[in-house]
Amino acid sequence: MEAISEVHTIGVHRVAIGDVQRGAVREFMRGERAAIVYSDPPWGEGNLRYWRTHAKDTSRPLWSEFVEEWTSSVSAALIPGGAMFVEMGLRWADSFSDSLASVGRPVTARWTTLYGPPSKLLPVALLYSGPSLRDAFDPSPLRGPTLPRECVREAAHAMRLDALPSEFRGAVFDPCCGKGYTARAAVASGMMFRGIELNPKRAAVTVEWLRSHP
Repeated sequence: MEAISEVHTIGVHRVAIGDVQRGAVREFMRGERAAIVYSDPPWGEGNLRYWRTHAKDTSRPLWSEFVEEWTSSVSAALIPGGAMFVEMGLRWADSFSDSLASVGRPVTARWTTLYGPPSKLLPVALLYSGPSLRDAFDPSPLRGPTLPRECVREAAHAMRLDALPSEFRGAVFDPCCGKGYTARAAVASGMMFRGIELNPKRAAVTVEWLRSHP
């Protein structure tokens, strides 16, 4: 299977169907770096395999190998001094944090947020690596599309991107973009979106939302 099978361009935004572990980030972001990353990658080996099965991919990579490729390639796709938010299951948050530190993106803040539908909420870690945020910023009560939206806005403020015309604010990147919550956050902050998704059906939801919100 190739790293990227398809790329959709929607105005200033781009969404690819691809596999992070096969080098999709390096191929997709070649020559470009994002200002902000917000992502919810798989949590552990079982979840990694679940999403691959969901995308009709029968490969069985090790989660440790996935984390190594994710953290190294995504870090390389982020500008120096950029901001990175990662949602991660509590059980795997420390090892993911260690991997980020090993590639020069140490976690500088961490919160516990709630993930999932109201009837089945799970506590998860929200890891942050980047410039200092305001002391009053607390994303822990947020969930759903509100969480990435407010995180991207706060990072843009910390980096003073919100003071720039939109064409100079750069891109928000999500290498596991699913149905597009990070894409919505990018648009809300007047920024370009770059996304990769393994599952074509989930990627299509993101693409259609971007087309309907030019």
